[in-house]
Amino acid sequence: MSHSSHLSKYTRHYRPQHPLAQYIVTQINTLELRAPDIIRAMGYPLGHTIPACERLRHVLCHRHLGLDDSYMDRYFSADAFLATLFEILELPYEPFAEDIAQIKAQVAQRSDTLPHYRLRAQVDFAFVDGANWLSRWGAALATEVHLPSGFVTLDERERKAAIKQSIREHYRQFDGHLPYNGVIQGYQLMVLQQDEVIEKVAYGLPTSSSV
Repeated sequence: MSHSSHLSKYTRHYRPQHPLAQYIVTQINTLELRAPDIIRAMGYPLGHTIPACERLRHVLCHRHLGLDDSYMDRYFSADAFLATLFEILELPYEPFAEDIAQIKAQVAQRSDTLPHYRLRAQVDFAFVDGANWLSRWGAALATEVHLPSGFVTLDERERKAAIKQSIREHYRQFDGHLPYNGVIQGYQLMVLQQDEVIEKVAYGLPTSSSV
């Protein structure tokens, strides 16, 4: 992603892991669309805006564009979500059908039993009465901790080291700099398999013995 688009208020929350995702993010920046605008245009109900925005972020930051069913809801299948997103962004879908088919083939080659991992900071926010859902969603994005590409394929020792490093980097970046006077209390790793949480692991702050 270019430096200018990285700083864009429309796309600063996206970290594309696939060239096609980069193409989509560039178009979002060109059209100057915020996540809630895209979600509404896709037909999501107002009450589902926050999780839908989170799904959009996941798809654009995921190396398989969410085509591995790693983030699902009752409104769109993985294929339909991507196709609808292309339509809303006025992007031609057919020229990329082969790329999408290749991604799906890569997903099919992976074992269905591979778990998914999500690491988040546990934060106490001092939300004021005027904090709307968009402000709260923006604050929630800062609680997410990036795990390195290929994390799922690491052995246990390597995963533990990667988690510790990711926590240190997140804490160094956000401690004392979260919106609404957010205070990081600790971290939690969730292990999901077929969209079910099968394990939760708590981690303390980088200065504690648990990290």
